[in-house]
Amino acid sequence: MCGRYGMWRSTQDVAALFGVDMIIEGVPDPSWNIAPTHTVSAVMERFAEGGELVRELRRLRWGLIPSWVKRPDKPLLINARAETVTGKPSFRTAASKRRVLLPANGYFEWQQSEGGKQPYFLSAGEGDPLVAFAGIADTWRGPAGWVGSAAICTRSAPDALGHIHERTPVIVPEDLWGQWLNPALTDREQVDELLGRIPPPVLQPRKVGSEVGSVRNNYPSLVEAAS
Repeated sequence: MCGRYGMWRSTQDVAALFGVDMIIEGVPDPSWNIAPTHTVSAVMERFAEGGELVRELRRLRWGLIPSWVKRPDKPLLINARAETVTGKPSFRTAASKRRVLLPANGYFEWQQSEGGKQPYFLSAGEGDPLVAFAGIADTWRGPAGWVGSAAICTRSAPDALGHIHERTPVIVPEDLWGQWLNPALTDREQVDELLGRIPPPVLQPRKVGSEVGSVRNNYPSLVEAAS
């Protein structure tokens, strides 16, 4: 699973890279230690009143709350398996109607061993360039108003990463961003077909220090290679 990640590029940099038309107020500050329930940046598309397609950068809560639940007191839905996302009751509506991209510089994973847990940071290479996690989103009406939330789609990890953890986020290549975000794509079989065309991620893992284990820690050295 993916339970912690980092996204420290500026809002303007993210908007430029993803070709955003509109930045919605409340997009979070850069973070080196994003955890479940935190507010995250998300790219999504919608049809405006005139019918034109608008790409937005907005905030969402990490941990999907399906629109139909009465109380969000169940375990956090932070990940959704790509193999079953269009069929699971908690995810299928979001997968067919509310797909998003979650910008990230990389994510953390903990390798289990007899000696304990070793954290790794996995990124697309030198400089930790931004990638786009495949996400699904929903909107829930709570006592204090509407809450937008999201989950990260995951897949089986390729052999090069499987020794760290068996799952990895689905990373959407730039040439498929528009198709993933397209609000006109609502057929679940077509969404499954699109997921099947997304290649396995090519990532470089590095060992990092244990400080990332505390969500109170949030600074650049969290992603530096451990000595």
